[in-house]
Amino acid sequence: MNFQKLLKEAQKAQKKAAEVQERLERMTVVGSAQGLVEVEANGHGKILALRLKPEALKAFQDDPEGLEDLLLVAIQDAQTKAHELSEKEMAKELGGVGQMLGKLF
Repeated sequence: MNFQKLLKEAQKAQKKAAEVQERLERMTVVGSAQGLVEVEANGHGKILALRLKPEALKAFQDDPEGLEDLLLVAIQDAQTKAHELSEKEMAKELGGVGQMLGKLF
């Protein structure tokens, strides 16, 4: 493969990676903890919404640390799902190169 062709392929991959990044901005995942807390995040892991069921407030009214733990679990779940989504989308679009590029974004 000559250098020009390699450069063109790299530019195509870069363009596809940018397109995936734009799509991930619009895609969402939901993390949860015990069905009492839900956290919505975009494909980059940015938290978009937090929802507490009324039962969560009742169940943890005397245990704020327990509620905080649930919130952390739900946030971590959403961020893990966002990371997995990002890797999947990059791999789908770019194959093995996508996994390498996904780690850069």
